[in-house]
Amino acid sequence: MSGPADASAPGSPEAASKGERLQVVLARFGVASRRGVVEMIEAGRVSVNGEVVREKGHRVLSATDEIRLDGQVLGVAKPARHRYFVLYKPKNVMTTLQDPHAEHTVADYFGDVPERLFPVGRLDRDTTGLLIVTNDGELAFRLTHPSYGIKKVYRVLVAGSVSDEKIKRLKKGVELEDGPTSPCEVILVGRRPDLSELTVILHEGRKRQIRRIFEQVGHRVLELERVSYGPLTLAGMRPGQRRELRASEVSSLRRVTGLGRTPKTE
Repeated sequence: MSGPADASAPGSPEAASKGERLQVVLARFGVASRRGVVEMIEAGRVSVNGEVVREKGHRVLSATDEIRLDGQVLGVAKPARHRYFVLYKPKNVMTTLQDPHAEHTVADYFGDVPERLFPVGRLDRDTTGLLIVTNDGELAFRLTHPSYGIKKVYRVLVAGSVSDEKIKRLKKGVELEDGPTSPCEVILVGRRPDLSELTVILHEGRKRQIRRIFEQVGHRVLELERVSYGPLTLAGMRPGQRRELRASEVSSLRRVTGLGRTPKTE
């Protein structure tokens, strides 16, 4: 007969009412953003006390439960140090840490950093510009989730002369195969018969969104660069260069995402 100790076994009602959600704990370990760890859980890569858990809402006690990712124990504590970087992503670099088919990935620029980092969101291969790289899963989740509406600014060059009427359509939002886009800011910088330059400000971030919305109004994107993300900019940086954020910049990111004070990084 099972004794009282079994009452808090994984999967029991008592255990389910205690602790934190598994995806929150995994994100805090810095293995991926909250969105990324949900995919890991659903793929069966995570176990708790020897049992594979596929439910993202499963609750764990991080101080006592043994949590494994791909068979490796993650431990019982938060990462000793959160790290925050900006990378000026060049063209032809994949926004991933591992891709056997990619010649260059974001990981190429962080080989000397001992912490396990991951990129916040994605820039496609042909898009350049500001990419945040960190091991702070909670901050990464808030920066990328559309409900927080973090502003991202892009410099866009497109083929042809974009009319004022098309700019109005883009501002209101256009219909894509995965639903209508939210209204955005579109500012004309300059145009001529064969080329237009614009600034686009988004508060959401769908896959290849800017390229797709311009295709909907009949223009092909020739160059696309993210020049700012929330309070961060590329000022003073060159393609391929990285820099670690100052404490004041981390505080600004946490403030715009509603996280408040900067956590200790050591």
